[in-house]
Amino acid sequence: MSIGSTIKYLRHEKDVTQEQLAEYLGITSRAISQWECERTVPDVYMLPTIADYFNVSIDYLFHSDKDEYEKAVKEYEAKYYELWHENKKNDLLEVMKEAITRYPTEYSLLVRYLNVMNWCASDSDCALAMKNEAISVYERITSHCTIDSIRMWAKKIMIAYYQKLSSIENSGITLCDAEKIQSEMPLMQNTRDYMSCFLYTGKERHTASQAAIAEMSTMITNVIFGNYVYNPIYSLEDRIYALETVLKINDSLYENGGYGKNTGNIAYVMMRLGCLYHENGEYEKAKRSLQKSLVLAKEVDATQNTFICKNGLMKGFSIEKEKTPQLSATPLYDTLESFIVKHKKIEILS
Repeated sequence: MSIGSTIKYLRHEKDVTQEQLAEYLGITSRAISQWECERTVPDVYMLPTIADYFNVSIDYLFHSDKDEYEKAVKEYEAKYYELWHENKKNDLLEVMKEAITRYPTEYSLLVRYLNVMNWCASDSDCALAMKNEAISVYERITSHCTIDSIRMWAKKIMIAYYQKLSSIENSGITLCDAEKIQSEMPLMQNTRDYMSCFLYTGKERHTASQAAIAEMSTMITNVIFGNYVYNPIYSLEDRIYALETVLKINDSLYENGGYGKNTGNIAYVMMRLGCLYHENGEYEKAKRSLQKSLVLAKEVDATQNTFICKNGLMKGFSIEKEKTPQLSATPLYDTLESFIVKHKKIEILS
């Protein structure tokens, strides 16, 4: 298809008339007709507006085969998740560079490329080396992309990137830069997950509410864990109490098992709590907590496709394993066992 044919296809798909599109663009319907008959083409300056109207990239407008284009984008997205889960960050960086070179205005690929750069930025030298490229990609997304989910994802990634850069001397970035982006993001009650709980009725509302609870329980777990375990202002007793609270919250929601999206996180919480018990001289508690964490880790590793919540408010809720947080590219059991034995020097008792 030519660009005119693509516009005609998208207009029919969106069920709008030439007159409606023309009114939006501030031109005559005759101009639209001329494009679609392939007598003329849109001016270059109009392309971003046309792409935004149809919620597609500029690359999409020019691509000759719609199905081929969508297939190629989906293949890059699939490769992204495959290499991410395999922890092959350098390979993934090259794949996403290729993707955005081929489709420079496909925002779903640009935001994933930005995410890979942030992943690689755990090393200070890499963070500095990719700084300008990351800022450029971020600005392209926030300046031109109209899809809020992609824009918010990009902001979340850039906050994390700036946080890393702010700790590097002479990076030119301070925490204020991250705070500025953060101030532009919506409050929790304005998010998709929260609003979906009140949009529907009946079974759809039930499913949406369970999905929101799953997301919020994961967030609560991550916030409490990240604050109390890694913040030096808290005492050993404070950290133990915090992780016990995490387990109480999740056990109340899921009734002692089938933690769904949060399963891997809970196994990790149990493991760290066991280590803290051991440090505090509570050896029997430590033994029970460590054993429970490893049993849960085995369950995570053995699950092939879907986690299903068994009890409580979340009974029957399921989520695909590939959509759950992955703590490591290695099996979870091996990751936890290695931390316990090698890092904490605690003997694992069967």
